[in-house]
Amino acid sequence: MKVRDWKLKVTTLGLAAAVTVGTVHAVAEELTPFGAIKGANADGSIPAYTGGITTPPAGYAGDGNYIDPYGSEKPLYSITNQNLADYKDQLTQGTRSLFERFPDYRVDVYPTHRSMHWPDFVLKNTAEHVGQAKLGGTVEGDRLENAFAGIPFPAPKTGYEALWNRYFTYIPYLELSAGSYMVDSRGAVSLLPQGTMHKANVIYEPKLQNADNVGLTDMANIVTSAPANVAGYAQLRKERLDYGSGGTLAWFYDPGQRRVRVAPNYTYDIPSTTFGGATFYDEVFLFSGRMDRFNYKLVGRQEIILPYNSYKILQSNYKDVLGQKFLNPDFVRWEKHRVWVVEAELKPDTRHAYKTRRYFLDEDSWVVLATEGYDHSGALHRVGFTYPIFEYTGLGGVSNGSYGFYDFNRGSYAFTWMGKSSGKPAEVKFYKEVRRPEMFTPRGIASTATR
Repeated sequence: MKVRDWKLKVTTLGLAAAVTVGTVHAVAEELTPFGAIKGANADGSIPAYTGGITTPPAGYAGDGNYIDPYGSEKPLYSITNQNLADYKDQLTQGTRSLFERFPDYRVDVYPTHRSMHWPDFVLKNTAEHVGQAKLGGTVEGDRLENAFAGIPFPAPKTGYEALWNRYFTYIPYLELSAGSYMVDSRGAVSLLPQGTMHKANVIYEPKLQNADNVGLTDMANIVTSAPANVAGYAQLRKERLDYGSGGTLAWFYDPGQRRVRVAPNYTYDIPSTTFGGATFYDEVFLFSGRMDRFNYKLVGRQEIILPYNSYKILQSNYKDVLGQKFLNPDFVRWEKHRVWVVEAELKPDTRHAYKTRRYFLDEDSWVVLATEGYDHSGALHRVGFTYPIFEYTGLGGVSNGSYGFYDFNRGSYAFTWMGKSSGKPAEVKFYKEVRRPEMFTPRGIASTATR
């Protein structure tokens, strides 16, 4: 792994590619260094990329309370079951299925803002090393080689390359204090773990670039504060650049036993205990872990309406946001964006609860914005959405920590990292560098968890 380098020579990246937008084949387009189409789409509903948002809105106090910079905007239009046919080609199958299940479901579509801002050093690294990253390993997609602190595949040719990019989106050291919730088929809300998530990426954090973290990427430390039966528990997760040497690394701290233990089964379709069993471990942040059990196909780019710039959700009382069957549409901002679509089919002689999966990756941030999981009968089992917000003080980056899943088998849905159970908004804090590197060590999680 090549670590962060501030002394790279500035080069110009002249990328052009024939892209697919929906079913229309376009001529070569000018691309940004991170691989997005720079220009607006044909009808102007997706604007040109101009560098993202870098100025805080009036009223921002710098205290982690990321108020909505677009809060004064009104929806351009609303999609309901009455006009769904006019927009179905711009929605994922998962979103269309929500309309099929719920007659009163609604999608409010707002003006599109391409808010992701990339720091100069990430753009320089990407431009300097374009074409150098490659996939390796005995299983296709198992290992990423020659990776730098930039996007390894700005013009991906395979589904594996596109999904590897998700680990290289720029997320500054992030502290997110919030709660998680489950809404069952009767509309009853259950409190899932509340607490603070600390998220960092070795690729972009010099203080984490040490002998213990060689060959690792994304890291998350989660400390729970409620409910009482899990208060003081903590977990640490680390992702690899080479999954051939093993799956996701994970440890748990039990305050009752005062012991840190390795979690050997933090992988694949094992239900996530910290998320009430509402997701699998490989659905953390919509997708994580090893790609060895599926064949991943890059479908191409599409223009899709998805949740985006979701500041309002984080700023609201969770009781107002959580509806009996689905999130209250008044609090969900949808925008049209270009996304990379990846489809995955389960390999013969391998096992997973899903037979087919589909992923939608934001072209501007490489965050997985939506996912679909289909069971072995071909039925849609689970639909997931990320509700991203973007750092706007000039530091740049994105938070993909807030996400949720609709489980069509159970008739329930769950959301992690929304407002606190006290009714207060979620707190999101971005930092230029990691403040407590010890939090990302097995020994350190015990010292950060309190009961």
